[in-house]
Amino acid sequence: MSGSRRPREDRAEKTGSRGARKETRSTSAASARGANANGCSSDRGASRASSSASARSSRASSAGTAAPRSGGAAVPAAGRSRSRQREAEESRASSRSRAQAAVPDESRGGSRPRRGVFARMRSRFARVLAVVLAVAAVIACVGVLATRPDAPAVQRPDGLPGYITDEMIDAARAMRDEYGHPAGCTLAQIIQESGQGSSLSLLAQRDNNLFGMKWADSFAGKPGVVGSDDWRTDEEYGGKPVTITGAFVVFESHKACIEFRSSVFLQASAYADNPTIKRAIETNNSALMAWGLQDAGWATDSSYAEHLIALMDQYDLYRFDA
Repeated sequence: MSGSRRPREDRAEKTGSRGARKETRSTSAASARGANANGCSSDRGASRASSSASARSSRASSAGTAAPRSGGAAVPAAGRSRSRQREAEESRASSRSRAQAAVPDESRGGSRPRRGVFARMRSRFARVLAVVLAVAAVIACVGVLATRPDAPAVQRPDGLPGYITDEMIDAARAMRDEYGHPAGCTLAQIIQESGQGSSLSLLAQRDNNLFGMKWADSFAGKPGVVGSDDWRTDEEYGGKPVTITGAFVVFESHKACIEFRSSVFLQASAYADNPTIKRAIETNNSALMAWGLQDAGWATDSSYAEHLIALMDQYDLYRFDA
């Protein structure tokens, strides 16, 4: 019998244990529900707190102030914005200054880079060189024209070519007065025989032979005669031009040459006995003298007298006949 009661007590204990476990479970559930409730309420409180803080921050921003940092004072947002704008503007200005310093503008008076300086120097040198070359070309052209036989001669104040000197004019007049040879024809012969552009021929410059007079042995020892010299000359034979080498008289001066022409050369019978030359002397006529010289054989050029008369007309050489 005692055995039958013991099982009931065991069941009672088990029942008590189950009750205790139920209480424990109920207590745990209650605690859990309390905790969840507390957690939810804390989350909702935190959310409400965060929302309140955001609202305050928004109100502070709209009022022109930022939310205060922990342990610091509030910093104006508009001031920070203006500061950033100034920094950006200063950065852009600094960039522009660096770019302008790298490639300066002439209008600002800045110095160019070395490459620009060298380019300007090359450009200036090229311009100076072009001017020098142009001047040299002009001088060369003038020199060529001056050495051409048909180049215009530099004129004296009286209209005669520049290479005609007062000594030549005076000697021609003196021979006119002494021998009757018209001075205008004498000067025309000098221009025709020795004039080359603006200067005299080499024969006239070196040997003082103004009339192209050839050498003869009978000329040796005559007043003003130095000797003879060989020159190449163009002459006309049978209507055809021919280049020959001949011996020409060398004189001590141009004056001596002019005097020799009248006192020696024209005293040969071929000239002294020529009727045209005689009439020219009698009438003091340079044109007749030119025709008489051609007729007596002074030159091989068949148009020699015409050339002399053309020069007389051009330079008004008849004025020296009076």
